[in-house]
Amino acid sequence: MISILNKYKNPILIITILFFVGSLGFVGAGVFMEEYGPNAAIAKVDGESIKYKDFLRNFDLLSQEARNQEDFDENSEKALRQQVLQSMITQLSLAQAAQRFGIGVSDLEIGYAIKSAPVFNVGGGFNKDAYIWVVRNQFHMNPAEYEAQLKREKLASKFQNALILAAKVTPQEEKLLKEETDKALAKEKKGKKASKKEKESAEAALSLATVQLKAQDLLAAYSDKINADNKIRIFKKD
Repeated sequence: MISILNKYKNPILIITILFFVGSLGFVGAGVFMEEYGPNAAIAKVDGESIKYKDFLRNFDLLSQEARNQEDFDENSEKALRQQVLQSMITQLSLAQAAQRFGIGVSDLEIGYAIKSAPVFNVGGGFNKDAYIWVVRNQFHMNPAEYEAQLKREKLASKFQNALILAAKVTPQEEKLLKEETDKALAKEKKGKKASKKEKESAEAALSLATVQLKAQDLLAAYSDKINADNKIRIFKKD
């Protein structure tokens, strides 16, 4: 699943949170909206709707590049649809979690992100007309919708970062990491003494890998909690 997104990624669409891809197993093969119409909900997360029109917009953005690939077939399209919906559900779940934990995104943050984005800059500075044109004609949203999506992205990112920061290496783990580093270096150097720089570099790499694994475990545990709470509803046409 990750390989599909890597292959068909679009830098404009920031909806994929890779730690969760594959851990949320609640999207079926055939996904349909409950009612026909752009404002119909394709899914609900804790009572908050994901609109079918937003799903289609995100899917269309990602599929534009994908359709140019020779091996993009019906199965690839179906898998990409599932990935897009999974990503949207994941992002909304994380944004909701951020709000429950008191994490917020200010209007100042949103304004700064918009004004500093190169795509909205003309002649070396932010251009309001360019902002409105790009949002409407390239992102296919109105400014209010775009800013709401940007807020969700930032909330989700902040909560994800909070979980990652919580994945710290304990003193016991640090001791074990140093021991494992010494063993690995001794084997690699074949009896020769490793330099201080080599030892520090190896310890840092092993420590980072440990933190990443712990962060993935925390995020996976949170995704399991989402499933267990049964707060996600995906509408399918019978």
